[in-house]
Amino acid sequence: MATPETLLPPDDPVQLESLAQALPTLPPSLRTGFEALVQALSRGEAVRVEPVSPMLTTGQAADILNVSRTTFVKLLEEGRIPYTQPSVHRQVRLEDVLEYKRERSAMRTTFLKESLRQAKEDGLLEEDLDDYITVLREVRSGTHVQ
Repeated sequence: MATPETLLPPDDPVQLESLAQALPTLPPSLRTGFEALVQALSRGEAVRVEPVSPMLTTGQAADILNVSRTTFVKLLEEGRIPYTQPSVHRQVRLEDVLEYKRERSAMRTTFLKESLRQAKEDGLLEEDLDDYITVLREVRSGTHVQ
């Protein structure tokens, strides 16, 4: 595993401007982390960047999914995410956690599309279904302008 890197703030905060201007072009999955990095460096704080092991603790995996550790352990016990238990503590593969996250997102999107389609059929929506989906994608990516 690579060693952690400590990034020190530049002597001149103006040097961060070009990085800050590039943030909107980053994929949403990277944008949040880089925004936090730029903000911390702009405040004069040092930032530690550390690669994540392909094997995670239940706490680390729960953080990735934005759920409590207790909820994550229930997912493991229900067999929704594979895990190993080489000792007392469970371990999960990063790849499996990310796959579960993608599947959960796809299920939510499918449910939303079906709900919107049904609402349109029932006459509850005046807008086109594709318009709602487009706005939802823009909101998620942070590019939506009202």
